[in-house]
Amino acid sequence: MANTARLIPNQTPLLDAGCGSGLISNFIPDSVSYVGIDFNPNYLSRDWKGGRVDGRLGGSILRLPFRNACFQTVLLLHVIEHFPEPLQIPLLQDAYRVLASGGTFIISTPNLGTWRNADKFLPPNNPKHFRCLRISEVKSLLEKVGFKDIRRHGYDIFIEYPNRTARLIPHSLRRTVAQVFPSLEKHPVFTATRE
Repeated sequence: MANTARLIPNQTPLLDAGCGSGLISNFIPDSVSYVGIDFNPNYLSRDWKGGRVDGRLGGSILRLPFRNACFQTVLLLHVIEHFPEPLQIPLLQDAYRVLASGGTFIISTPNLGTWRNADKFLPPNNPKHFRCLRISEVKSLLEKVGFKDIRRHGYDIFIEYPNRTARLIPHSLRRTVAQVFPSLEKHPVFTATRE
């Protein structure tokens, strides 16, 4: 989470769409007004693991209950893969709708095109994932919706450590390798803007 949080600009307000238990909120500066929305009320109450925030809402992220262009930052972290293909564009379109002009959009998702272990992202290994995407597919969807200045940021080359020695590789090096070699990337993070 901390590696994704470093990409979040110090702009307010911020919407975390599909916030789950709110873990990312622990890494966001107090100066940023954080609002999280998720369909699961348990995440927003008894299972909340986030910090103090300005708002936690239950609701659909396919029809966000906010006016147009009202957030400077919108997060969609490990969410899109939980939606079937026909709902992925509408999901991104509504995130785009609530993002202010010049605002930052951040999305992360498992990389189905990774060289090894992509099956860990799919049923039956992960029955909650409907449609995982390749890096090129994420970029294409973002372009189709209208996002600009799309950038991929390396995250990690491991889903889980293959052996004890792998634990000794610093995360900064793993992140760099993931950035340079997309086929090794396990969980790409993209930033994009709205003009």
